[in-house]
Amino acid sequence: MNTTILDTPEQFATLDPENMLARIDEFPQQILSAWDVVQNTVIPRTLSDQVEAILVLGMGGSAIGGDLVAGLVHATCRVPVLVHRGYGLPAWVNERTLVIASSYSGNTEETLSGWHAAAERGARRLAITTGGKLAEDATATGAPLVGFAYAAQPRAALGYSFTLLLGVLSRLGFIADPTETLMAAVRHLKDVGSAWQPDVPTSENSAKQLAAWYADGLPVIFGAEHLSAVARRWTTQINENSKAWAVWNEIPELNHNVVVGLPHPKALLPHLRVTNLRSSFYHARNRRRFEITRELVEREGIQQRDIHVPAETPLAELLALIWLGDYVSYYQAMLNGVDPTPVEAIAYLKGELAKT
Repeated sequence: MNTTILDTPEQFATLDPENMLARIDEFPQQILSAWDVVQNTVIPRTLSDQVEAILVLGMGGSAIGGDLVAGLVHATCRVPVLVHRGYGLPAWVNERTLVIASSYSGNTEETLSGWHAAAERGARRLAITTGGKLAEDATATGAPLVGFAYAAQPRAALGYSFTLLLGVLSRLGFIADPTETLMAAVRHLKDVGSAWQPDVPTSENSAKQLAAWYADGLPVIFGAEHLSAVARRWTTQINENSKAWAVWNEIPELNHNVVVGLPHPKALLPHLRVTNLRSSFYHARNRRRFEITRELVEREGIQQRDIHVPAETPLAELLALIWLGDYVSYYQAMLNGVDPTPVEAIAYLKGELAKT
């Protein structure tokens, strides 16, 4: 594949008329704006009284914020945080559950289904949205509402969905105040992100290099612990921005199944692009598992690369790798000759559902 377009960023605007690149560039500012919003929103502390579990409702770009927060705080949050993608609610949800509905548009039908079911169960409720039916119902029923305004595709507003949820958990006392760590992580983003900008040539730009490597292959993203959701995020960004296939999995689970399936089909192996999201913060046994898994992948002659962005905290590392993946997906879109913003297949599916 001809990769010269990556070094002629003045051509990007033709393929990107809605300027998805600007939305990606704004990720650090989204985080800062979202933190300001959540700190200045009225959130009754009594909402957390006697809560034994938190369930985040969401789909797509709104749900991934829940996954990222859940993975980040699993060892420090005083109650479990789980994410529900789908209609209705799990049977265990009751009056001691805090149900947080996250929907960019406020009109996601699966999320609204769970939101209304939560009211019927007597669960505590809080909404995170830009508006729509979710905001209307929260206002009408007196449920706390964390509202924000940001014009973008839902997946391009991750700085909001992630940060607002993190802030809610902090404001309600489920986790320690992360303000200092978060501000340091944003400063870190600005430091490392300069190397991934469009004006940095491919020879010096790891995001462009990964995009070129993925262009004729199938990205397979491996992560663990707090980076498992980042692996998922990379995959969905490639799906939606690059209009391409990608898959993900996590260690240690993949060591109990995926590694057995590495040898076949033989015709597929030359096209696989295994990407290992490495971290010094992983449990020692998971770090060792990555090393052994790498050996097994290499044994089959499958191409692979290790990705690591040095950082002082898991939060800084997580945010940096999210941002890197977003740039990779954007540059892959340029290589594929596609507009990264529209998601026509999703629009078609919603249109067909609306007929029934």
